[in-house]
Amino acid sequence: MTTIDRKVFDQNFYRVSYLLSRFMVPYMRSVYREFDGDVLLNIVIGEIGTRNLGQFYEASHNSKTFESRLGDVNEHQRVLRPCNALSISDASGIPRETVRRKVNTLIQRGWISQNERGHLYLTPEVAGHFQRFLLELIEELLPAARELAEVLEQEPITGPMITSEKPDAGSAGRT
Repeated sequence: MTTIDRKVFDQNFYRVSYLLSRFMVPYMRSVYREFDGDVLLNIVIGEIGTRNLGQFYEASHNSKTFESRLGDVNEHQRVLRPCNALSISDASGIPRETVRRKVNTLIQRGWISQNERGHLYLTPEVAGHFQRFLLELIEELLPAARELAEVLEQEPITGPMITSEKPDAGSAGRT
């Protein structure tokens, strides 16, 4: 994990806020549109995908067969780690009944499947649906991340600094 120098962050707070917002606001708008205004649906499918792919990715992300195994319908459920509505509810903080309703919507859209034991899996179809969306997202994310990194990798400015922090209420009027 990258550690950000707190002094550099504080000195560039407004710049960093703007750069992050310049990426995040359009991203949130695109998620809102992609999921027909249902942001919880995005969270639920994201949790399912993260749980399904996490263990497999960590074990084999450098493998030449990683992508092909996930695209093979016969291999798909065998290599993915299952999850269920309860684990998604616990991880996301979304009530279990709400998760169940979102799961039903995702099943109807063909984006996830549920086996007889209640295990949830992304379907191969979901990759095809979101491939363009993810490509556009990454094309916007990388320049934003580079610009943020450039700002945050600067050396801190030394000496007196004007900050956005308000003085303590208790110190007002003291000299």
